[in-house]
Amino acid sequence: MKWKRSLQKMALTARKRKKAPRARRKTTGAAAAPLDNYKRARDFFHFEVDKKEYLPIIKQYVKKKYDKATQTAIFKNTDGSIAYSHVAAFCYYMNNDKADLVPQDSVNWMQGFFVDRLAEKGKTIIAEVKAEERAKPKNVYVPSIQERIKEASGNIIADIEEVVDDFINNPAKFKKWDAVKFFRSKNVNQAHARHIRAFYEGILAEYQMLQQPAREQEEDLREAYAHLSKADIKKGVELFNSIVGACDLVTAESKATRKTRSPKPKSADKLVEKMKYCVTDEKYKVASINPADIIDATEVWVFNVKTRKIGKYVAEEHATLQVKGTTLQFFSEKQSIAKTLRKPEEQLREFNKSGKVALRKFLDNIKGVETKLTGRFNNDTVILKAVK
Repeated sequence: MKWKRSLQKMALTARKRKKAPRARRKTTGAAAAPLDNYKRARDFFHFEVDKKEYLPIIKQYVKKKYDKATQTAIFKNTDGSIAYSHVAAFCYYMNNDKADLVPQDSVNWMQGFFVDRLAEKGKTIIAEVKAEERAKPKNVYVPSIQERIKEASGNIIADIEEVVDDFINNPAKFKKWDAVKFFRSKNVNQAHARHIRAFYEGILAEYQMLQQPAREQEEDLREAYAHLSKADIKKGVELFNSIVGACDLVTAESKATRKTRSPKPKSADKLVEKMKYCVTDEKYKVASINPADIIDATEVWVFNVKTRKIGKYVAEEHATLQVKGTTLQFFSEKQSIAKTLRKPEEQLREFNKSGKVALRKFLDNIKGVETKLTGRFNNDTVILKAVK
């Protein structure tokens, strides 16, 4: 009878045992498309699947089916000309090894769609791009800014030379010429003026030399300008002097109107990057705040782990604390003092609990000799607090 009871017990246990839940397919999106009926799958893709899911499915099929060159040609087409619902449904069946459920006419049509239509069109696009690249001029020379300035200056000098030719051809009838007015009309700037001056300053020096006594003149120079009278030489000096003077005027005006470049203000992190300080001290269980918090603070508390001195820096009136290198700046030497802690562990815990009001009397409550703070920080200095 025992074996009967055992069988009854086993049967009861089997009935009570819960069946493991079956894995369910997704009910939305491409993953929920039926894989047992191709026609229903096409309808499902058309009505139920978001268009953004089409392209990844199609790409998966193309990469599996075609060589690299054909893939490249196919994907040269726009996404809109590839991602159709019926194409995505076909690729979905192929990716899931359901080719036997796809009608042969659909297979043939898709083969023509990918190869004869998309790939051929893509090859045409590639060929056109290559033709455009070949048509582009290669190694086109682009002049530098200095070369452009030199060319523009040369054009201005060519116009000035027409005036100079009038003087040389008939100095007696040459009338005074306004170089400044001419420069304004040509929009001569400082860069142009530098080239123009270099061109004419040597000629001016020669005419000025001709005004010196004959014994001081070079023989070649006297012979070259022997056809000019003193009056002609004087006109020449005036002409070339006006050209060089106009250049100097343009340069001076440019300097006067040049905007002063104001230095970019440094960030707080940049100002304190060279600052030396103690990051943390395990003995007294204290850690420094970010040293960047010192910038523009009105009050900074420090503790030296070596000397056990706690100090308070107070900013000067109408100023805030700043940092230069490893030194604090703009603190009041009279108000910035330090005292030695006799029981640093206890007193530092008390400091950490203190609010603004309590901190005002914190140093006063410490019995000890006051010492003046120097503003210098080192590897023993813990920055406890900054008040802004």
